[in-house]
Amino acid sequence: MHLSEARKMRPALLLVDVQYDFLELPSLEPPRESLCGSLGQLLRASRQASLPIFHVQTQIEDPRERMPHWIKNGVSRCVAGSKGVQPPERLKPVEGEVVITKRFFSAFTCDRLDESLKTMGIDTVILGGLLLRACIRTTAIDAYQRGYEVLIASDAVSDSDPIHGMATRHYLQSRVAVFFSVDQICRRFLQQNVTPKPVRSEAEVLSSLMLDNQHQILDRTPDAIYRHENPCDATIERWQVPIGSPEQVSRATAAARRSYIRSSRNPVSKSDTALMKCLLRVADQLVDDKTQWARQISMDTGKPISQSCLEVDFAVGLVRHGAEEAVRVPHEKEGSFGRICRRPHGVVAIVTPWNNPLAIPLGKIAPALLYGNSVVWKPALAGASLAARLFDLFNASGLQSGLVSVVQGDGATAETLMNDDDVDAVSLTGSSATGFAAQVICGRRRIPLQAELGGNNAAIVWPDADLENAAHQIAQGAFGCAGQRCTANRRIIVHHSIRKKFTDYFRKAMECLIVGDPLQEETFVGPVISREAHRRIETLINQARATGAQIIAIEPTTFSSTGFLSTGCFHGPTLVCCSDSKAEIVQEESFGPVAVLQQAHNWDQAIDLCNGVRQGLVAAIFTRSSEIKDRFLNEANAGLLKFNQSTAAASSDAPFGGWKYSGIGPPEHGIGDRDFYTRIQAVYSNEM
Repeated sequence: MHLSEARKMRPALLLVDVQYDFLELPSLEPPRESLCGSLGQLLRASRQASLPIFHVQTQIEDPRERMPHWIKNGVSRCVAGSKGVQPPERLKPVEGEVVITKRFFSAFTCDRLDESLKTMGIDTVILGGLLLRACIRTTAIDAYQRGYEVLIASDAVSDSDPIHGMATRHYLQSRVAVFFSVDQICRRFLQQNVTPKPVRSEAEVLSSLMLDNQHQILDRTPDAIYRHENPCDATIERWQVPIGSPEQVSRATAAARRSYIRSSRNPVSKSDTALMKCLLRVADQLVDDKTQWARQISMDTGKPISQSCLEVDFAVGLVRHGAEEAVRVPHEKEGSFGRICRRPHGVVAIVTPWNNPLAIPLGKIAPALLYGNSVVWKPALAGASLAARLFDLFNASGLQSGLVSVVQGDGATAETLMNDDDVDAVSLTGSSATGFAAQVICGRRRIPLQAELGGNNAAIVWPDADLENAAHQIAQGAFGCAGQRCTANRRIIVHHSIRKKFTDYFRKAMECLIVGDPLQEETFVGPVISREAHRRIETLINQARATGAQIIAIEPTTFSSTGFLSTGCFHGPTLVCCSDSKAEIVQEESFGPVAVLQQAHNWDQAIDLCNGVRQGLVAAIFTRSSEIKDRFLNEANAGLLKFNQSTAAASSDAPFGGWKYSGIGPPEHGIGDRDFYTRIQAVYSNEM
């Protein structure tokens, strides 16, 4: 559906089952508060656009009228007169909006809905609510069958079974509905500009496709363009890049397949070092041009220059250690039956985020190539400019044409890439939702998946620790890179006897952190990536405040020479003291300069709080006690454990992978690379 079509349509908003009994289900993805925030934005925009609005609610007057499977399973929800049947206050109907009640899945089981829509001349329905796999799905199908266009607000629908929900999304968008974010719906179909356009433009236009050593030129107008705003001054547009099309994805994977067929199709060896020399030239060039690469990272993402320099160092270490590891162990082993061989997969799709736009891609691309694969890389859009520069560096190193192709794009581009028949394996770093989408696609295609999906990392501070040092280290780990890294110290669990003393030390540590221009050496906390990210973080903090959490915030200050604090995406370091272990700010990754303080009365409670989230990437303990260290080592559920240091950062020669919701498949780096980028083949031999 194109914008020109959208201007002709007559839409109505259908909010389905936005009721406490559904909103309080466990494991919602997106979680309740995020969902309600998106639903609230959609509802406000629809009211401003004077759309007809229908609140479709499940309501059971008589327990005997429940759906048969509810009766069978003893489920009692949405009983008339109960709190569970009500929507949250901010999402309740207002005068003039229609309330439709139902007993079963689809909103159209009530004939009144279809009659009302037709009377109003409605031709398009916009859906939000719960559950995607059930009531949203059946409502969308029934609307489609009745001749309505169906738009589904992707971030305003949720499910308590995320895998089933993501499979439902793929089913619906290939047949029945179009999925757009709430922001996209507001801009494209309600003619509302959610984020003001930049007033100044530096407007370099990047290529959306890079293959065979060339930036490809589009031969038609792109369907969509991403415009990257300067995080330090959102009135400036730094570049534009078209969103890659399915046809461009196919061209990229076909080029990668051709290159793989031309290559040796074997992991690198000590006697075959041409590929390794190319990659080491890339690392050497990064060292030589470190200042320029770091400066671009800082300008594109807002990361302080000192931390950008560390990212360049980390990227170099990943390439060099990866090359050493690739030849350390032979790729063939003799057996009594013949031999065991390590073989590459073929074409590997690599999907990377914007927050480490150099190190994360190199940490995947280098080992993929070293173990004999070719690569199609889909970087995050905010990292598009740096991706183009890295592609050119690969070419300058002498790398074989076609071994690395780049297609720029959004989440839909990534899903198209993972779905491509020429892709043999997928490695990605991204959000939990991205991980669910990848699981559905790779599971259906039965191809290997390696996914690093973020962290909600806790540091436990015990009474015998050096509290001032712990506060200093955790503050730096929480607020460096504005909290926009997967290893950031998100949660702090302190023994109740030291809570006040530690909090005082932590406040002082926060006050010492300079928030400002990322190009200044003194800066420790730069801006967050975008105005949208800033709004999301503020919403999360306000929700915590509304439920009784104590907020300790340090107002951002910047250098007088810059003058862009008011137009940049700056957010000061914030400590949220929260006693509710089930609160969203505790349970979900904030991905911003926000730390959450929890207190425990004994060790069992402390380790339960540490493990009491879905994620399991990093955990840390600050203590002098050997006994507590041993208990932590045996009981903490995370892929990386640290003693007397913040959860932030990792070594370039160590395996990196999370447990639980934080990871899928083998870890990255170190010995993990060979496990993922190759597969085992047993070769039987009977010599004649």
